[in-house]
Amino acid sequence: MSFANEKKVFLSKLDKSNKSKIDKHIQSLINIINQKENYYTTSSCSGRVYLRSNSHQKDNIKLLKISHDLINTEFFNINNNQLIWLQLADCIVHVACKDLDSATKLLNLAKSVYKQSNILTISNKIILEIKGSQAISMPLFDDNKLLFNKNLEWLRDLVNNKLVLIHQNIKKFEEKLK
Repeated sequence: MSFANEKKVFLSKLDKSNKSKIDKHIQSLINIINQKENYYTTSSCSGRVYLRSNSHQKDNIKLLKISHDLINTEFFNINNNQLIWLQLADCIVHVACKDLDSATKLLNLAKSVYKQSNILTISNKIILEIKGSQAISMPLFDDNKLLFNKNLEWLRDLVNNKLVLIHQNIKKFEEKLK
């Protein structure tokens, strides 16, 4: 199957994400990439903050709260006697590329904003991973006790500042692609 047909088939499929739609903060970037002849996106996330429980078993992770938008301190209100982790993940976009030359061009452009971007695979398809580096991963509660020794307003501000930077970088990359 030609790349153009592969792209058409893939983009016509229903979104399989939990939200069943593309995050509003990354929609414009995804549209720009998908309008280009030599590329199409296979998955994306605009960045998110979430609380998760963990029972030390990889398959037993439960997302308790999640937001792609700025949060307030009520986000941290949770009643759970397990170990609760706060996670912040940066923007990530997987892009199928027509050929290695196209992949190299997009990768070089992406690295001007997203240093951790790389070629994920070249076996079946050439897939780029465009990925930011803003992240937080920390235990927050254990048995309903706060493990963090600063106030939650400080933590909220830290998370929100990183989310703002993540969203600004998406816009910066959009501008470079235009």
